[in-house]
Order: sequence, then structure tokens, then C-alpha cells
Amino acid sequence: MISIDQLQQPVGAFKLAINQLRIYPGLTMLVGPNGAGKTTLLKLLATVEKPRKGKITYQQREAADDLPLVRSQIGFVPSDLELYEEMTTYKLLVYLAELKGVFQTEPVDRLIRDFRLESYRNTRIKRLSIGVRRRIAIVQSLLAQPKFLFLDEPLNALDSGERKLAITYLTRYALGRIVVAAVHELNEWEAAANRVLWLEKGGIRFEGGAAEWKWELPSKVWEGMITREQLHRFPEKGVIFMRETEGGLFVRLVADRVPFPGLAEVHPSMEDAYFIRKFAANSWSV
Repeated sequence: MISIDQLQQPVGAFKLAINQLRIYPGLTMLVGPNGAGKTTLLKLLATVEKPRKGKITYQQREAADDLPLVRSQIGFVPSDLELYEEMTTYKLLVYLAELKGVFQTEPVDRLIRDFRLESYRNTRIKRLSIGVRRRIAIVQSLLAQPKFLFLDEPLNALDSGERKLAITYLTRYALGRIVVAAVHELNEWEAAANRVLWLEKGGIRFEGGAAEWKWELPSKVWEGMITREQLHRFPEKGVIFMRETEGGLFVRLVADRVPFPGLAEVHPSMEDAYFIRKFAANSWSV
């Protein structure tokens, strides 16, 4: 478990303020708008930044007291990639593994296979696409099999197949370990996430299980066909999705009760839950 207590850290025009937070084994999905403090929190967890106030404890060890030991158990993927461009994929990963105290090449070979990087093994980093570099960044974070893994938008620039590959791997990896991933596309992590942590302007708006995130909502989700006239009578802010068809408009929207005849209540997705929670203070009445 990771414990955060009385944490305060400047983030732009405001500050990240967390009185108490416990992060448990499993995959925690870190969500919130740009500038909410997600990157700052991940950098603090990864010991890239030092807290101005408060403390972070990793399995009863505080980073301020046992920094080398704590860092040896941490893997980190920042949002901005900085890799040694003149090195080949294999030489870079072997070099980074040695810096992490891993002197066998088997972990490097295994991760290269797991993330389908064999064809880029002897290619210089500067010749690789951003997506391939992103996979290499994820691999380097896993070389020492860290107990704590922190990822800032790890799927950026990956195609759909690569995204599924990474999520599947991280889902398995999170068993018995702590993985925290800042994400924007919530739905693709739905089957992977054990918990959700929502930050807004430096404060925690929600922290709990993934099922709780979806089901304990102040409004419901409805789906079906409506006319343009009906749409004009409904608040625009309540429309999640709309598609024009030959028979009218197919919509997915939020309301406390069925807004129009013929619409059916549907189970909310992770994205729907975020949509509802973010605008819960507004009225959805028609």
C-alpha cells in the first residue's frame, strides 16, 4: 500500500492538496482534465519531485528516509519521451536494465517479445515512430519488475492493437502490485481498472472501486431515436452522443427520468459515469 498524508504541491495557478489517500494493489485509473494535477501526482509518486509539504509512504517506508531503496522498486513512464536516439532498441534497454541493477539479458529479451519489438531490436531509436518509442518507454519501466508502476498517458501514439496489447499486459502485471495510470480514454480501461481516482483542480473528487464509479450516479443514461424537434427541447449539455440516421437522430443522453417516449435506459460506461459526475451540479430536467 502507498499512503499519502497532508500533501500539498504547487500546480500552476493552484495546488495539489491531498489530506489522506491510500493506494492499494491493483490498477488505479487516474482521471481528470488537463491541468488537474495528474502529472504532478505521478511525478511525486515516482519521486521525480519532492513534496513541498506532507509525506508519501511506500509499504511503511518514506521516500525521504529510504530514497534509493524506494526508487529501486518504482517504474515510471512520463508523458514526454526522452530516449537516447543514437542507441538501438536492444542496447538502450540493456543499458537501462543495468542502471536498474538487472544484469541478465533474459528480462530484456522477454519484454521485447511481449511488446512485439523484435523487428526493431537493432534499429536506432531516432528512426522509430512515436508509437514504437512509447512501447519502449513502457518496457523500460518494467525491466526491474517494480512493485510500484506509474504511467502518464502510456497509450499515447499507439494504434488500437498496440493499446490492447499494453492494457492486457498491465492488467496482468497489476496482480499483487500497485499500478497507477493517468488516462483520457476511460472506456478502453474498463475491464482493467480496479479503482478510479478523479482529480479536479488539485483536489480529489472521487476515489473508490471501478464498480462504484459506474453505479452510484446521480442521473441515468438513456438511448434511442428522437426527432430534431425533441432534441431542441433537451439541454445540449445532457447529450453524450448523437448520430444522424434516415429515421431521425440516434442519441445517448443523461436525465433523471426518461426524457422522451421510446428511449431505453442503458448501463453507463466509464466515460458516461465521468460525464455525469463532472456535470452533476447542473440540472438535467427537460
